[in-house]
Amino acid sequence: LNLVSINSNRLIIMSQIQATSRRVARNLAHRKVDWSADVWKAAPIVNNVNQFRAWVSSAEGQAEKYKAAPDAIDFAGAKSKVRDTEMVDMLESFYKTAKPAAETHEWDAEDKAFKTQHFEQVKEQAAVYAELKEDLLKEIEFQKSTRTTAETTIYDLMCNNPTIHEEIEDEIERREWFKDIGLNAK
Repeated sequence: LNLVSINSNRLIIMSQIQATSRRVARNLAHRKVDWSADVWKAAPIVNNVNQFRAWVSSAEGQAEKYKAAPDAIDFAGAKSKVRDTEMVDMLESFYKTAKPAAETHEWDAEDKAFKTQHFEQVKEQAAVYAELKEDLLKEIEFQKSTRTTAETTIYDLMCNNPTIHEEIEDEIERREWFKDIGLNAK
């Protein structure tokens, strides 16, 4: 029962994502999206963004394919090939008189507000990840520059890791020399 509810929830979420991506594509169709911007590289949304980009490229291809109006139907040619010409005449008259209304879609205001809020959260997450990335790169550089080698002295270790130095001094004062190797000095 749990697996069924999880799968149905995933299906609902997927359909919501697809509907949202269609709406976003319609609304942003006239704009150029900079896919190289950092906001699209945030860790939790990379897969969704890549799927969306693939969908947008296929939608653009379909839009280009169907951009032009269809060719006129050759009813005279069809009459010469079909025995029932009355049916062709009926289809021709229907074709000429039918004026279907254009299909338009309106984005629900609540959904739009929700998606806008979600997008703002994603931008905030991207900023946090960018900041974390900078800190991480600094830490990696520090780790590389202070790598322990055969030439590293105790003084270098104490300078690079002041908390370890403080911990060692406290252990010496409390006479806890064997704490880290599992022996009890008491």
